[in-house]
Amino acid sequence: MEIPLLLVAALLYLGLALGLILVVDKLVGLVFRDPRRPLQLPSFDIGRALAASQKFYRK
Repeated sequence: MEIPLLLVAALLYLGLALGLILVVDKLVGLVFRDPRRPLQLPSFDIGRALAASQKFYRK
């Protein structure tokens, strides 16, 4: 069973379009954020969660 080339191209195009929308959304969120709120990057949240889980595991 062969997948039509048009279907593959449509799925790739859809994936690229959604990825571009997510990138633009993040950039707009960084530019137009509330200046009174501190900037929080997701990596800090992940690091904090990892540290908390390691503390919990050691007890």
